[in-house]
Amino acid sequence: MKRLIFTLLTIAGLFSVASAQYVDQALIFSQQYFGSTARSKAMGNAFGALGGDFSSLSINPAGIAIYQRPEVSVSANLLGINNTQSTYQGQTSDDRSTTFNFRNFGYVFAQPTSSNTSGLVSVSFGLGFNRLNSFNQNISTQALGSSYSRTDAFALNSNGISSSAFFDENNPYNNVPWESKLAWENYLMNVTNPDANGVGNQYQSILYANELVDQYENINREGYINEYVASFGANFNHRVYLGATLGIHDLYYDETRTYSEDAPFGYFDYLNHSSSRGYGYNLKLGVIVRPTDALRLGAAIHTPTFYTIKESYSSTMSSNLHDVSTDADGTHSASSPVGDYQYKFETPFRAIGSIAYQFGKKGLISLDYEYLDYSKSKLRKGDDGYNFAGENQDISDIYKPVSNIHIGGEYRATDALSLRAGYESFGNPYKTNIDGVVQPNTNFKFNTINAGLGYRLDNVSFDLSYSLGDRTNYMYIYQIPGMDVSPVKYHTLNHEIVFTIALKL
Repeated sequence: MKRLIFTLLTIAGLFSVASAQYVDQALIFSQQYFGSTARSKAMGNAFGALGGDFSSLSINPAGIAIYQRPEVSVSANLLGINNTQSTYQGQTSDDRSTTFNFRNFGYVFAQPTSSNTSGLVSVSFGLGFNRLNSFNQNISTQALGSSYSRTDAFALNSNGISSSAFFDENNPYNNVPWESKLAWENYLMNVTNPDANGVGNQYQSILYANELVDQYENINREGYINEYVASFGANFNHRVYLGATLGIHDLYYDETRTYSEDAPFGYFDYLNHSSSRGYGYNLKLGVIVRPTDALRLGAAIHTPTFYTIKESYSSTMSSNLHDVSTDADGTHSASSPVGDYQYKFETPFRAIGSIAYQFGKKGLISLDYEYLDYSKSKLRKGDDGYNFAGENQDISDIYKPVSNIHIGGEYRATDALSLRAGYESFGNPYKTNIDGVVQPNTNFKFNTINAGLGYRLDNVSFDLSYSLGDRTNYMYIYQIPGMDVSPVKYHTLNHEIVFTIALKL
């Protein structure tokens, strides 16, 4: 059973480490942030009732029907700086990543009908892509002089496994978690209840009581979710706009975690690597109604995105020990097999309601309300027949519905120059309690502050935006049964500068 042998890091300490990896990714792969153009980003992605911007094809596809002329646009993230500060056992560490990437490329064709004064006055088609998420991040964490050791977690989490299983050379990982096998091969734990043959099923760390250790963890992530869109829109009387988008998703997520520990017995390094590649599809339907010249109302629904995901994973542990025992002293290393697995994944259904008000030709204000329920994410159909019943129950137990708020405004300072600002608040996807235990992400928060400007010269427009994302979340590096090991607090500030150029044809 894959759940028994796939061991990565737990996020809540209330379920198996195998389940935790999938539960964590169920949230990561379901999160989407729509601001792929500079104008949309500057206005907090509050474009559900506005339209006329290529980002709106991924928010409310009725926005394509607002276009009156063909347009081509391209957007780039000129500078993306992700600063993450981690606090663990009272000690703080900082790390950062810097990225450049393309955020959007799109073409919209808008064609008036033969009768453009009433009824169906125009139709629009659009093709292109929007980037919905970027996973690039580097994180460093340390705790010097810690009274906890991960060797205690290795030992206590292995209790109940017969040590004879570690000696099965023909099938070394048969029903044995990789983490336990690797720790055993590196002499980081001992049997406490050996029989006459030295076989037992209870373990303890090689660390003596009251000895302190230095702990270090580095996390390197990269990847993205791109949505390739094909959209159609219809404009009725310049009052009702309908639209539909078929979205094809391209997902890539790569993560390497390296944990190191220096102790009186020497040191060990533990590396976990996983990589996921997925392709999926969804359908979006939307409507925008303009009851008056100034007021616009919008609504959109997004079906779940249906992914097929292929992943690979591996673990390596090495140690250099001294003054432990004759057999243990020296250098050791062991690696798991490189595993490959394929499964299906469904993101939650999403609904968006929007309102916008235009103040003549001088400006506008817009608000989007977005609802989705992360507890409805589903893992399905592992390629070995595994049904993920336990993981799906964990997803239901840990996550909850959220309300995301997007608000933005634009002021037309001159006929050519526009000034913009926006704010986004993303709801906490974590439940407060799981089985009566308060989980650390009760204090999760994520919001963005955005600003930008636009300049239009004849048929060409230039848009620039700056966004500051502020995110706080918590995660356990490891858990020790019966011990209160604190989680790591991660505070991330994400700076983005996006530039868009669009040409009316």
